[in-house]
Amino acid sequence: MNASLVLMSKLISMMIVAAVGLITIRIGLLDERDRRQLAKLSLYVLQPCLIISSFQIELTPERLKGFGLAVIFAGLIHAGFIAAAELLVKIGLLDVVEELTVIYTNCGNLILPIVSMTLGAEMTFYASAFPIFFNILFWTHGVSRMSGGGFDWRKLVFNPNIIALFTGIVIMLLQIPIPGVLKTSIQMFSDMLGPTSMLVIGMTMAGADLKKMLSMKKAYLVIFLRLIGFPLLAMAVLRLSGFLTRHPEYIPLLRVSFMAVAAPPGANVAQVAVIYDREPVKAGFYNIMGMLLCVLTMPLIDYIYAIVFPV
Repeated sequence: MNASLVLMSKLISMMIVAAVGLITIRIGLLDERDRRQLAKLSLYVLQPCLIISSFQIELTPERLKGFGLAVIFAGLIHAGFIAAAELLVKIGLLDVVEELTVIYTNCGNLILPIVSMTLGAEMTFYASAFPIFFNILFWTHGVSRMSGGGFDWRKLVFNPNIIALFTGIVIMLLQIPIPGVLKTSIQMFSDMLGPTSMLVIGMTMAGADLKKMLSMKKAYLVIFLRLIGFPLLAMAVLRLSGFLTRHPEYIPLLRVSFMAVAAPPGANVAQVAVIYDREPVKAGFYNIMGMLLCVLTMPLIDYIYAIVFPV
């Protein structure tokens, strides 16, 4: 219940920030160009800082083993989600924006703070494993799908998020201390990511016909798949595998990972849709709609997980 209350409080705060973004466009304070620049700032400066800061933790053999399991779980989850979403695209049920919406979750700037506030630094460390595969796959598969073109490996190698990912892993494994002043700066940028992302989404929604969007029956299918359908599918596969029956000590660890699995659509999807002009209003609407409804669905998924995998 505590996690649910923290989640609700954080989501309400984020909705207020999004509303401010919407107002800045409506009153002419900011415009389309500003929205694109903020999206780039969020994706290529602020998010890399969050990635690096999430790896700042003292390693122990047990932590490393648990972290490795969380990474493997995240990889299998993303692979399964990509396969399922591609099947739905092939049968004409989803388009590209909807495909990425159901695959990629807001596992970074939403889940990490929530886990930190409710479960502590230890579980935040394990929660930071999920964004590893998110970042690798989103900046390869996701961007390639959104741009509509082939993938350029040079863009992956020089992408600030991928550079930050591997930098963070090296810093964690070698336990390299970051100087205090630099560490503070990185943390300050990390703290800016959530508000900036919501500003961009709010600015995007300024041009939306909300009444028309709410009447889109397909939107409810997409959000159902992201918030309930795909998480329950993942839970069913995990239950059938029998892994947690054999290793019940990992039930609390994977519970944290399931918070990321059940999270609303990733803000990155809406931001990249803005950059590539790929139905950004629809992508932003899915993000907002998912953020609002996950206040109910995330606690539901967590409750079902506790029943299926009792400690």
